[in-house]
Parts: sequence; C-alpha cells; structure tokens
Amino acid sequence: MFDTSINLVPMTKIYFYPKKNPRDAISPSPYMPCFEEALTKNYAVVNQNLIKNGIFEFFKYLFRADLFLYSFIENVVQFRFGKLQAIYFFFFFWCTKLLGKKTLWVMHNKYSHDRKKNKWTDFMFSLMVKHSNLILTHSEAGIEYIQEKYPSYAKKVKFIIHPIPPHFPFVEKAEKKYDFLIWGTISPYKGHLEFLEYLEKNGALGKYKILIIGRYSNQEYGKKLRQYLSDNIQLDDKFYELEEIAHFAHQSRFVLFTHKPTSVLSSGALMDSIRMGAKIIGPNHGAFKDLKDYSFVNTYEHFDQIHNIYESNREIAAPLSEMKVFCKDNSWHAFADKITSHIDGIMKND
Repeated sequence: MFDTSINLVPMTKIYFYPKKNPRDAISPSPYMPCFEEALTKNYAVVNQNLIKNGIFEFFKYLFRADLFLYSFIENVVQFRFGKLQAIYFFFFFWCTKLLGKKTLWVMHNKYSHDRKKNKWTDFMFSLMVKHSNLILTHSEAGIEYIQEKYPSYAKKVKFIIHPIPPHFPFVEKAEKKYDFLIWGTISPYKGHLEFLEYLEKNGALGKYKILIIGRYSNQEYGKKLRQYLSDNIQLDDKFYELEEIAHFAHQSRFVLFTHKPTSVLSSGALMDSIRMGAKIIGPNHGAFKDLKDYSFVNTYEHFDQIHNIYESNREIAAPLSEMKVFCKDNSWHAFADKITSHIDGIMKND
C-alpha cells in the first residue's frame, strides 16, 4: 500500500545571502546559483531577486524567512560603510534570534583572503561561530579549526565535500603544450609570486612550461608577476569561461595550485579542475588534503616536492572513470539531500 496521507508540515522558507550577478565578480563562480537551486529541491527561497543593497535589505525578510543562510557575511566589514554594516547586521541578527529564526553559516575560509586581521572581522567571525545554529564547511580543516579555536561550538560544524556540477566532456588524449596550468583570480593569497620566486632561486624558471590565466585582484601584484615571464612562463590577464579553461586543462599535464595555507579551506577551482578531467597538484591543506587519497589529487608540503610529483606522474593518464564516479557522488543533487538532513535537524530543535 502506498502512503496517500497529505504532508501538512509547512515548507521551510530560507533567505539566501549573498545573491549577486556572478558576472560582477572578478572570477565568476557557479557556486552560489547552484547552492540556491539545490535548496529549492526541498525548501522555498524567499528572496527571488538579486541583492542590490547588501545587508540593508535584510529587514524586508525578517518575518518572511524561517532560516537565514549566509556565505561570506563576515566580509561585510571590507565593503563600503563596512563598520556601519557590521553594526546593522549585529542588530538584525539578534532580532532573528529573538523571533526564533535559525541561522546557517557557510564557513568558506579560516580568514578572509587578502585582508589583514582586524577587530571588526574578528567580531563578525566570532559572532557567526558562536551564535549560528549550524555551520557548514567544505573541508575537514574547518572542523579542526573550530575545534582548536572555539572548542565549545565544534558540535555545530558539519562537513560536506564541496559540491561539483556535471563534468565537462572528458578528452582521452590531447597534446600537452604546458606542464602546469594555474588558473583563477590572480591574488596574493594564491602564492603565484612565491612559486615563481622559488623557481628563480633554484634556477628552474626555464624548466617547466607554465600558463597562468585569470584577472588580477590588483595591478601592483600583476606587475610583480610579469617580471618573471618568459617563453616558458606565460601570463594571460583575461577572463575565460570555464569551458575555455577546460580546453587549457586538456593541454596541460597538471593543474597546479600554489595557495598559501593561512586561510584556505575549500576550493571551487579545485572542484572545477576535477570536472575538467585534470590531474591536480596542490598544497597539503584544506580540501586538497581531504581529497589526496584520490589518484587524481597530489599534495605537497613544500614547493621542492612538486618536481618529484611531476616526474612520477607526468606520463600517467588522468583516471577519468574515477573522476566520473567522484562527480556523481558529490553532485549538487546529492548535496541537496545531505544539506537537507542538517537543516531539518536544526528546524526541529525549537
């Protein structure tokens, strides 16, 4: 017999932040639109339009949402009127708590990239750790960080591998024009400059063919990188669609990540590189460390280990069948079911 009873439990209504046009970003990412779409499988997202006025529009949804979901909210102090926004958010946040609303905070990084520590960012970070009902992280390192810095709140942190969209068409064989492809927004925290300095110091600037693509976060940093360009090391300060980047990945033996370990937890670029069918070399931190047991992810502790990884794996084909299984197991569809179990858990605990 089928259960023909009607489910009278009202659908949870979620306010989703941030919600901006991806094209406004230096390096557009499908993460936010995919996250929102995954939520709509089981919930109603109450803010349908793009957020134009930042946190100053939050009060419009105070009585319309049951749960407020925030990504990167700790970064508001970096924007225009940042301190005022932080104070405004603090007041709004406690209004939601008094009304019994729930809060889900996605902790993407241990600390904001490219920013010096300051008391306002510390305040926002601490507020979210201590008073969110649920904290989502895409790296085991996120749990470890909260256990170390805020042990009393560690039980609220849930780890789900960074979801991945469907993989691009895989290419079994392609001519390799480059040894390393480094792609994404060109920012100091990603360690491009330190890697090139390391190669120069060790007389290896001409050893590898390296293609760096992406737009600068600031021109001064780009100027420093251009000092190291040669026939072997190319830099293209240009926005490319992911499909175009996948083409470069097919032409490269490895996609290389040189991120500094200070703040990195998860990496959307790592997941996109996997769905491009690329072999990965990255630092033994955050999501890279989480995935190092897969044959397509190799990690290093220091730059001097990259050469041995390269030599040992340069002629080994990418394990495309393994990548296909990984993409299926960690799809956004699968993520929707995983996050639902956690959200329903906090919504039942009134």
